[in-house]
Amino acid sequence: MKKILTLAAVLAAGASVAEASTAVGPTVKCDFRPYKNVVRAGPALISDVPTTMTAIPLNAVQIVDKNIRKKILPQAVFSKRTATGTVEVMTRLVNCTDYNQEVLVRTSFMDMNQMPLEPTTVWKRVFLSPKATQVYSEKSISTGVGYFLIEVDEGD
Repeated sequence: MKKILTLAAVLAAGASVAEASTAVGPTVKCDFRPYKNVVRAGPALISDVPTTMTAIPLNAVQIVDKNIRKKILPQAVFSKRTATGTVEVMTRLVNCTDYNQEVLVRTSFMDMNQMPLEPTTVWKRVFLSPKATQVYSEKSISTGVGYFLIEVDEGD
């Protein structure tokens, strides 16, 4: 009897979730203009020789390939300490096109002095359906993480 009640409770909870998700929202639309003009204050990788490169914001997503800068947008970036003191980072990417997209994503973890704490992670393939979102996540090995950088490149 207990199994039947538990199953009924699960089905009832599932039904309310299904009911809540039946509303159809608008199709994703992206405007890249504000993204290009964002000036981020905060930590950044800067060159030792002034004016030789633009600053690369830390604790952020860097789109490294110009071919996908008008296709993929980072909707948000998240980070948290795990129970063991390492850091988990996440970004939600949005495919702004009407086509399937494949990107490569990796993360660099740095200490408070912006020194690498561990090797940059391997590139992970992330597949995005048209007008859809996908989450990429990675965990550090080290506990002394002060900063991170998530890089997104065009998939092959």
